Amino acid sequence: MLRVNLTETQRQDLRLRARREMGRISERLHFVLLADQGRSPPEIARLYGYHTATVRYWLRRYLSRGASGLHDEPRSGRPVR
Repeated sequence: MLRVNLTETQRQDLRLRARREMGRISERLHFVLLADQGRSPPEIARLYGYHTATVRYWLRRYLSRGASGLHDEPRSGRPVR
C-alpha cells in the first residue's frame, strides 16, 4: 500500500497549488491530499473516475519527485500550432 504522510506545511502548500493549478495537475494534487487523509488508491480512483493503476502511478511519482513530478513530461512529435 502506498503511504503518503505530509507535514502541515506540505499539506498547506499542496492545497494552495491545487487551487492555482488547472485540470489534471489539480486532480493529481488532490490524489496526494486524499492519500494523506488515509484514502486508498482504489477509493481515490472511484471518486475521480480513473483506473486504480493511474492513481498509484501519480502517487509514486509524487513520492519520488515531489509536487513537480505531477506535471506531464514533454511529449515527442510535432509541436502544436
